[in-house]
Amino acid sequence: MSSLNDSARESRRWPMRFLRISLTVTALLMFGQAVLAGLFMGGESSAFGWHREMATVAGISLMVSIVAAILARRLGGAPRWPIWATIALLALMSLLAFAGFRSLTALHVPLAVITILLAAALAVWAWRYRPAAAAKTNAPESDDRARTEAPSLTHAL
Repeated sequence: MSSLNDSARESRRWPMRFLRISLTVTALLMFGQAVLAGLFMGGESSAFGWHREMATVAGISLMVSIVAAILARRLGGAPRWPIWATIALLALMSLLAFAGFRSLTALHVPLAVITILLAAALAVWAWRYRPAAAAKTNAPESDDRARTEAPSLTHAL
């Protein structure tokens, strides 16, 4: 009987693991974008090509994160908001790419900072999130609500 429970629990865990990994990879790639942009702005002209290529890889990674968020919701019982958050982040990345291709540095750089921070916040949430079933056995009721809701500034303070 215990084996069946462990198997069922494991089948609900992998989507969240997939989401954690994909969001972490996305956040790291976006941080790498900032490093490459800094190298390019500092005079290292070869970094521009790498910056452009890494943007493509980061976009693909974010698309994988959207799929992972959907799977985490459908199969793992995760909240719905990460699906919309990853889609919104992809829209923001599209605007970022537009500003970059148009050489609108005054728009591109601040959007990049916002995008990196949001990607990092999503990755942090994914690693801190505990599904409701596990949270009920490990934490008091009031703490359970804070772990499953969307993050807010009051939780960060």
